[in-house]
Amino acid sequence: MGAGAVVNAGTAGAQGWSASCSWEWPVSGSLSQGYHAGHDGVDFAVNVGTALHAPTSGTISVAGPNDPGGYGTYIQLEADSGEQIQMGHLSETWVGVGQHVEVGDQIGATGNTGSSTGPHLHLRIHSGGAVDPMSFLSSIGACDTGSSIVPAPAPAPAPAPAPEVAPESAPEPAPVPVVYSEAAESAPVESIPESKAPASGEEVVVAAGDTLFDLAAERGLTWQQLWDINPQIADPDQIFVGDVINL
Repeated sequence: MGAGAVVNAGTAGAQGWSASCSWEWPVSGSLSQGYHAGHDGVDFAVNVGTALHAPTSGTISVAGPNDPGGYGTYIQLEADSGEQIQMGHLSETWVGVGQHVEVGDQIGATGNTGSSTGPHLHLRIHSGGAVDPMSFLSSIGACDTGSSIVPAPAPAPAPAPAPEVAPESAPEPAPVPVVYSEAAESAPVESIPESKAPASGEEVVVAAGDTLFDLAAERGLTWQQLWDINPQIADPDQIFVGDVINL
């Protein structure tokens, strides 16, 4: 199936994995955009081709190059437990409509299709309405992605007994070494351009296949600068055919 490597373990996938898991993080990746007004899902920054895992068992209701509001190629999973899960901007789908999948099955590959500013997975979960996928998966103890065996940690060696030293000749105690633990890398957020690009006064009408990233790159801008020039765009992941973009 040509699955890409799962990369950049971050805020997704923090609970470990066991065969009893009923939910799993769909990818291991850093959060690039959270759940907020106008964005009723979350985005994980992952490379094109990263394997997408079924977050729970259920039946596939959509799989293919459909485009509801800029999702591009996407998969919709009707969970056995009642939730509806949408995973957008994929490069490939490896399942078909009506197919039943189990939690952890590889069902597709992430990509940059649809209205997308860069490679990522858009994850949306409905449970009686849209919910924050990060909070939802964390609250139910979702397991790590892509691993079914977690090796047990090696036992720490027993400390050697200290030699007995006469009180009058005992050396001064050696300083205790300070071990600095490596802090967990915080999840990246949408970056803010260093300077606001001036508007040129020109306009372009969005055509099929256009993304904010591509329109900006053609003009030597970052997508953040182009978004800054166009405050009418509520979500940079969703621009639509016929929209007028100021340059």
